[in-house]
Amino acid sequence: MTPTEFKNNWTKDNDSLFSFSEDKCKGLNLKQETIDFLTKAGLPDNVAPYLSFVKDTTDLYDGINRLTIQYNFLDKEYDKFIAIGSDGSGNPIAINTKLNDRIEWLDHDNYFSASYMNNSIYELANILLIYRDFVTQIQIENGEDALLDSNFTDIQFENLKQKIFSVDNKALIENGFWKNELDLLLTNRQYFIENQ
Repeated sequence: MTPTEFKNNWTKDNDSLFSFSEDKCKGLNLKQETIDFLTKAGLPDNVAPYLSFVKDTTDLYDGINRLTIQYNFLDKEYDKFIAIGSDGSGNPIAINTKLNDRIEWLDHDNYFSASYMNNSIYELANILLIYRDFVTQIQIENGEDALLDSNFTDIQFENLKQKIFSVDNKALIENGFWKNELDLLLTNRQYFIENQ
């Protein structure tokens, strides 16, 4: 999927993307294909599952920066991380410039230890689309509060899982963000079933 294809898919229902200027991306040691994605398509603001992404701003925490700029107590080795967002608990989502711009999820309670999220910004974008479509589908088929109530069928869940696997199989093999997210979906569903 090209940056333009992602942009067209994401914005077709009036959902917004925030692109970045070349100036904001320069000097961060990002690969050109990552810069192309960020400047031509950009990132959404707040999306399921409780993710938020940075924008083209000079704000220390809301703009794209090295992790060591946002958290000045971190060692120099953390310069490799370019913060692009966070999860609902405030754990950063970052581009690891030392691992070919891999997307990693950093546990701020464990001194920013890194876990796999996606192989690149392109896989991340694809999976954000897949997850958004999953949420839309279960809300249409199971009710507006389907996500909040963990109301989804095994078939809907398996469909989500297979689509994620087809885009980035490591996302469900590695013990990282998407594997944990899918495990949490099932755990929450079981809790709701047992407590109805």
